[in-house]
Amino acid sequence: EIYEKILFEDNVHIHMASVARDIPVLTFSGLSKAYRMPGYRAGWVAVSGPRWATAAYRESLELLASLRLCPNVPAQHAIQTSLGGYQSITDLIRPGGRLREQRDLACRLLNEIPGVSCVPAAGAMYLFPKLDPEMYPFVDDEQFVLDLLQDQKILVSHGTAFHWHATDHFRFVILPAVDDIREAVRRISTFLSSYRAKAGRARAMSGNAAHHGQDELTA
Repeated sequence: EIYEKILFEDNVHIHMASVARDIPVLTFSGLSKAYRMPGYRAGWVAVSGPRWATAAYRESLELLASLRLCPNVPAQHAIQTSLGGYQSITDLIRPGGRLREQRDLACRLLNEIPGVSCVPAAGAMYLFPKLDPEMYPFVDDEQFVLDLLQDQKILVSHGTAFHWHATDHFRFVILPAVDDIREAVRRISTFLSSYRAKAGRARAMSGNAAHHGQDELTA
């Protein structure tokens, strides 16, 4: 549930535990996303459901916790302060907020690239653009990511890493500043433009070869 507070427009997060009260549910969260403190390495888990069903599990958790040495005490104090009172994330996700503006800009710029379509994310910090498979028939999307990194020094994540069934998506992070987002999308556009040009030349050569072979057969 670590992205529960990072929501755009009128989207609402529903906790799994709230709709599955009759079974054990583990709810994980932390400070790294909504509170932008990944370096604190501070998180927590809430165990809900019938207490009799989770008794042994909770006992094991307590045993493991008691064996831990040198807990991150400052981060634990930060948890209480973060969860109470003013929630700074609210200003970032509303219209005009930094995260909202970066999401909207990245989505608009990606959609301007020929053969790329991007749906605005309902929440979190990522976009999942789609590449037109007719225009960009990448057989291996991981290789696409590596080629983009080598050619343009831009790192994205390949869609199949997130169990997407096809090689036509990649993940784009919206956290960089707007100028960095513009530059990143410009480089992605340059790379894809080069790919389209190479693919066009390859199709033309293939067509010429086929036509030449037909002429020889006719002769």
